[in-house]
Amino acid sequence: MNDLLFIEDEELRGKVVNSIEYSYVLHELAKREGHSDLFKEETNRVIILYVISSIEAILFYFFKIRNEKISVMDYKYPQLLPKDFNHKDKEGSLVIAVQTPRDKKEYEIGLKELVVYFSDLKLIKKETIEKLMKLNDLRNTHHLAKSRTKKCDIDEVENAFKLLIHTLESAPKSLITKKS
Repeated sequence: MNDLLFIEDEELRGKVVNSIEYSYVLHELAKREGHSDLFKEETNRVIILYVISSIEAILFYFFKIRNEKISVMDYKYPQLLPKDFNHKDKEGSLVIAVQTPRDKKEYEIGLKELVVYFSDLKLIKKETIEKLMKLNDLRNTHHLAKSRTKKCDIDEVENAFKLLIHTLESAPKSLITKKS
């Protein structure tokens, strides 16, 4: 897949290629007659999982080659304040703590953080962000504890493939630029 040659990490590129090819094979299989509605919907759900995971891998790749970090604030040594101290709008206990900024570890960075990161740099358009987050919500229905009230149909799969193609075409020229 020449469209992925911008990913210089051969192992990652191979994984993304395999995921895309597998998604396409599943898509062709799900379109065939004779399968139950449940089979088609669950196959579509797997396709969505692979497509959004491929997009996430591409975004994470550009995040890594930019050699930047996403920070988070840790709160250490929390101390409970006396009950006399109350928040005017919220119930609960008040605490004081030492704030310590730290860089997130790779395993703590998911699609949402990457989208926010590139959005803050104005490298992803609002429309693309909305599509990515909608697709991510659909991916999260793969978790069995999540509600599956939203159907995962062929239209969702085709929209996911369009977003993947958009990412493959746009990411190399849009996300490589390091902020000044």
